Amino acid sequence: MAVKFSNNVKTELSSGITSSATSITVVDASGFPALSGSDYTLATIIDLDDIDVLEVVKVTAISSNTLTVVRAQESTTARAFDTGDRVELRFTSGLLETALDDTASLASTDATALAIALG
Repeated sequence: MAVKFSNNVKTELSSGITSSATSITVVDASGFPALSGSDYTLATIIDLDDIDVLEVVKVTAISSNTLTVVRAQESTTARAFDTGDRVELRFTSGLLETALDDTASLASTDATALAIALG
């Protein structure tokens, strides 16, 4: 499972979603990273009527402009959003923690391999 990143991705919902929706359609998903297998990225949905209301979702697949998502990530709450609400790839604490964990794991693996090689 690998987290994937893209810079400055901003789009909007092409239709409203309920709090239980697991696929969302956006106007343009072309800037999202390519996902395969267990890859994912995290997106933030922002309510345009109240920009303090948002939800982080885990995007696990992308087909054309439809995103398959796991709702309510990083202590956010699944809620309904309207057509035109923003969907953005933002820097989140979860992304940072995953990147740091992956780096620490890689460093540990490299150190173990070096110790084995040195005997």
